[in-house]
Amino acid sequence: MRGRRLDNRYELIELLGSGGMGEVWRARDGELGREVAVKILLAARDDGADQEELLARFRREARVAAALDSPHIVAVHDHGTDGGSPYLVMALVEGRTLEQVLRESGRVAVADALRWMADVCRGLDAAHTADVVHRDIKPANIMVTGEGAAKIVDFGIARFTEFRADDPQVTQTGRLPFGSVQYLAPERFRQRRGDGRTDLYAVGCVLYELLVGRPPFVGDAAGVMYNHLHDEPLRPSRARAGLTPDVDRLILDLMAKDPDDRPGDAKAALARMEAVAQALAPAPLAEREPSPAPEPEAEPVPVAPPDVVRESGPEDARPPATPRPVSRDVSKETSAQSPWIPASPPASTPRRPRRTPVLVAVAALLALGIPAGIGLSLSSSDGADDEGQAQAPSTDKTSTAPTSYTLGVAYHWGEGEDGQDPRITTQVVKAALKEAERRAGRKIPVNVVAVQDYGQTPAQELLEQHPGMIALVGAIDDFADVETDWADDMAVVDTCDGGGGPEWEYALPATEFEVGRQAARYLAGAYGVSRVVDASESYWDTDTDKDTFGHGLREAGLTALPLPSQKGTDDLTPSRITADLDTSRPDAVTVSDLRAGGGEETLVPTVRKRDTLIAVHANYASACDIGDDFEMFAREDKQLPDGSLRFRTFNDERQKPDCTNFPKLCTASSDLRKLLGYRGTAELYDGTLAIAAGLDRVLGDGVRPAADSIRPQLRDTLDTVVSDGLLGRYSFKGHQAQRRPVWVDRLVDGSWKQLGTVQRLTGEATNGTG
Repeated sequence: MRGRRLDNRYELIELLGSGGMGEVWRARDGELGREVAVKILLAARDDGADQEELLARFRREARVAAALDSPHIVAVHDHGTDGGSPYLVMALVEGRTLEQVLRESGRVAVADALRWMADVCRGLDAAHTADVVHRDIKPANIMVTGEGAAKIVDFGIARFTEFRADDPQVTQTGRLPFGSVQYLAPERFRQRRGDGRTDLYAVGCVLYELLVGRPPFVGDAAGVMYNHLHDEPLRPSRARAGLTPDVDRLILDLMAKDPDDRPGDAKAALARMEAVAQALAPAPLAEREPSPAPEPEAEPVPVAPPDVVRESGPEDARPPATPRPVSRDVSKETSAQSPWIPASPPASTPRRPRRTPVLVAVAALLALGIPAGIGLSLSSSDGADDEGQAQAPSTDKTSTAPTSYTLGVAYHWGEGEDGQDPRITTQVVKAALKEAERRAGRKIPVNVVAVQDYGQTPAQELLEQHPGMIALVGAIDDFADVETDWADDMAVVDTCDGGGGPEWEYALPATEFEVGRQAARYLAGAYGVSRVVDASESYWDTDTDKDTFGHGLREAGLTALPLPSQKGTDDLTPSRITADLDTSRPDAVTVSDLRAGGGEETLVPTVRKRDTLIAVHANYASACDIGDDFEMFAREDKQLPDGSLRFRTFNDERQKPDCTNFPKLCTASSDLRKLLGYRGTAELYDGTLAIAAGLDRVLGDGVRPAADSIRPQLRDTLDTVVSDGLLGRYSFKGHQAQRRPVWVDRLVDGSWKQLGTVQRLTGEATNGTG
């Protein structure tokens, strides 16, 4: 094998190790001129369709592993097959596995064990956030670098091997994975798939072994399986003097038989380890004596020559643009001989309330005979007419000193009137104005009124109804249909779509072009995509404005191609699609999130048969979706295979909040967090903050001009405003918000799971609009 070249690129130099799953080699990447580690797995069965299915599964799992981003996960650079044997190309890591450490040392210092397993929890947190479960955490799959940091290897491999019919290491009926049986959670023996808490059970087993010198249960495989299912391990403190009750509780909680009794996720397990380590650590370094006595139970790991060369690669040479607290490499702050100084604990993630269907609120209004378009005001002096609509402020619009102005909250209805509840939207706007007043240190004289339209009300008529109105925020697409001259230059902020322009409205979400540009960066970096067929929009390649999603793909350096057969939708048959894809040979195909009708129903099923990565461009879904929209998109998503990606510009309230990148989503008041359980409320809140910041600047001298005078001032001022919102910092250029986030989702078990923003996943700052 030595000297063999895989795919005429990776030259095998030295065998580093072998086992039941295959071999690990040091290799040289001929194209990039760097040394890498290549893991060659056992060959798949050579029986035609089964082999192809297994290799396709391997490719999908390898793509998932390559997308993981954490300093505590060994990076996967590439994958392929050679002679029927799949292989992974990974970064080389200087250090040893914990299996080697245990073999040489028996057991390790308490501080080292806690520090290394905290690093493992950091890596698992990144993986579980991406909805990836390792399923085979054990000492052999954890590397300790020369700097003392722990890194996890072999993501995706364990899941792949479970489908290898002839692999003796695979868990099947009547078989046990003997190499990993000491670390398997009880649910695995019951043939349940498990979730991230399955990995946490294994973390408890490994921590136990590091501290005690042996796994929690030993013996033959059948006996160990019985122990995992029914027995509690001997308390670590009884096997090793000096361990505290806190250490016992930590390990036993991690190894709870019921997953619900374990820490809720890797971040919670990390917090527990940090607390235990802090309790065990002596006083901070600044308060210590110069030469403290060594810890009695500390058994430092002997220094040994590294088994693998250092991790290398250009992407490893530069620090991430946005370091994440949960991925902090504390090993660089303290040596293996020093008591561990824990990283700052991550902010806790509050549990969000169960979402109340908007239809219930609307039905309640209708049942009382109250129109759902009720206007709500910040001022208690504002009255309401008999129909429940807010009255205009009593001040005449030509007055030179009005007492207050009006901010319109635009909303729209879907069929069946199950759309955005105006009571919710006005509460969100009120909350944002209250926060704006706190920041300004003074009252902002604005009343709030909910307004709706079907593209029929001219601007002047709207202003006659609400003469004090100076701005409009929210779902303004219905108003956009009005062919009228907004002579009063109303400041209109669209929080739904990314179609802002200098003509009249401002827009918060990223533009279609920017979504394509960021999507290309992620596809290229995480999946190695270079050629894309963009079937998300017809005729995009002939668009003279060149501002579509496909043009964004090209701008970022991808070869983006149209689907020729899509230009005549009558000919969009499986055979035509197949012929087009055979000609273009793309690495990925991008499709729209709404494909029903227009002859595009066969597009995804045809692409799916080719095992080509599918990426969904959410160009119809927006921050102003309503109940009917959710059902419509869900029907479309049923066609997609697991592993598909989705790029979107709106905060999905059904996903777990991203507290690391958008901490304000999680630190908001409980009342605001309840409101954030509705689609589009985060964007509406942020849009209101921008308007309030502009109004505060316009009214800086205390003078309150007439509403028709302040409208153009406010409109022009918004281009100079910078405001911090729930979803980041906002500034405008040409009425388009700059550097807006684009989120990436992955389809897992038929549901979208948020991976994070492109900026976070790629470690690069966004540029241009978006």
